[in-house]
Amino acid sequence: MTAVAAPDVAEPPILEVINLHKRFGDQQVLRGVDLRIETGKITVIIGGSGSGKSVLIKHLVALLRPDEGEVRFHGHDLFQMKDSEILQARKHFGMLFQAGALFDSMNVYDNIAFPLREHRKMNRAQERATVLGRLEELNLQGAEKKFPAELSGGMRKRVALARATVLEPEILIYDEPTTGLDPMLIAQVDDMIAATQEKHKVTSVVISHDMASTFRIAHFIAVLHEGRIVEYGTPAQLRNSANEVVRRFIYTSGTGPLQAEARAPA
Repeated sequence: MTAVAAPDVAEPPILEVINLHKRFGDQQVLRGVDLRIETGKITVIIGGSGSGKSVLIKHLVALLRPDEGEVRFHGHDLFQMKDSEILQARKHFGMLFQAGALFDSMNVYDNIAFPLREHRKMNRAQERATVLGRLEELNLQGAEKKFPAELSGGMRKRVALARATVLEPEILIYDEPTTGLDPMLIAQVDDMIAATQEKHKVTSVVISHDMASTFRIAHFIAVLHEGRIVEYGTPAQLRNSANEVVRRFIYTSGTGPLQAEARAPA
């Protein structure tokens, strides 16, 4: 492994993964993952199919317990906490799932209001002001009475983001947010992620296999390959990586220097 050195940052990371291992039967999925998630920044975890991205993300919110290793949230290992403490910690996380995971039987307003009703004590006026404010922020005015089936793919993503952010979490996790979208919608989702981070200063973790999208939004990139982080750094550092796995990943995406090398005359 030829990983880029960790960036020089003054404050400790909000999330830190230390030597994480996970096996399912005979399959070793995570093989000693180490990762820093810097406060208030966008970190993209990128890797191909079968690299362990989905398993890693479930450990970040303590939905899976590792065979070995730690996930520290504000310096405290999630897996040393009591169940009640883990539930409290999860309230600091927002999740945007690949398919949105909206409730089909609820309209847009009720989908966004659902977390408020579960976790906040608000009167109807406060709830309405919060929901409509979130809709306005994401340019969804007038959509509150629509149902998910009536929305375009881009609108469903925005409604899902409104619901994920309505409790103002410290950390937002996006699970493959651009999968299955056309290039214009991918650009819209990228803009949405970047704008949300900038406006709310929320720490964002994006799980992706899209290198072009990653380079557009990331402050830091972690490349997950065969259950290990093989490279970590800024987009500029990744573009100049000497790691062959990273260089080939960038090359096949059409976003990196190997494209120029491939076209150069012999």
